[in-house]
Amino acid sequence: MDLKSISLEPIRQKKVAVLGYGNQGRAHALNLRDSGVSVVVGARPGTGFDKAKGDGLDVKSVPAAIEGADIFMFFFPDQVIPQVYQEVTPLLVKAPRPIGFAHGFALTFQLINKIAGCSYFLVGPKGAGALLRDNFVKGGGLPGVYAVEPGAAPGMKELAISYAKAMGCASSVLLETTFREETECDLFGEQAVLCGGFMENMEAAFTTLVEAGHTPEMAFFEICFEAKMILELWMKYGPYGMANKISPTAFYGGLSRAPRIVPESVKAEMRKVFQEIRQGEFATEWMGEVANGMPRVKAEKERLKNSLLQKTWEKLSPSLN
Repeated sequence: MDLKSISLEPIRQKKVAVLGYGNQGRAHALNLRDSGVSVVVGARPGTGFDKAKGDGLDVKSVPAAIEGADIFMFFFPDQVIPQVYQEVTPLLVKAPRPIGFAHGFALTFQLINKIAGCSYFLVGPKGAGALLRDNFVKGGGLPGVYAVEPGAAPGMKELAISYAKAMGCASSVLLETTFREETECDLFGEQAVLCGGFMENMEAAFTTLVEAGHTPEMAFFEICFEAKMILELWMKYGPYGMANKISPTAFYGGLSRAPRIVPESVKAEMRKVFQEIRQGEFATEWMGEVANGMPRVKAEKERLKNSLLQKTWEKLSPSLN
């Protein structure tokens, strides 16, 4: 796909309702507005309403925003979308329109039901909303993905692509995917690496050095700070290029010890984790956690708040940022 040839006209001919004004919703709304798209924000009092007003956007209740828009995008958290969707379903049944998402969780795991006459699409950046907005303001954006559900109205794919460009997801890479692929890859990446495996591994290594008698400061720099450096090196030069940029000692240490850190048993667990996602077990578990008041989430955040790793970061971060 020639990203430079993507036209903004299809999305500029529509009024877009951004439902929810958190990290992603704010970035989408502001980027769309700055791309010449008519935007209205649908927000609930105390959950972004005042912030959207402060950013100079037209802000209404969620039902009012939907009634005045041609397209709307859901940006509420995964666990909130089903409730909001159900509340506004009568409006959508009465006047079917395209419904968009930045993440396919709710639709993939059938937490919401499709409405006859509505077209379903997805557009999401590969990164946080704040980073998307910062890059967009600087003239760029982030790699992104888009998907259009089967049975969508003619021209929906072109509209989704136009939307992607307007909100900053067509500056470098724009991949076509499906709701299920985006959802499974996103959840697995978070659990196996980004927010699960990597974080657990990093804290375990930090603790190992401290338990061996090293200072938390030295452990932090060797494990946490250099993790950022090596990832930047990997992204710039690739795995082979990085192998030639680090010392032979470091490379041999990694190749000879990595199978012990990530043995076949860990890879087997990764496959189990993926199947739990694919079969809907994780979605059911997560919604149960939400229904119970999120006790595990709250407990872990409290543990992190009081951890030695957090306190070490607080001590050193002013000199690093």
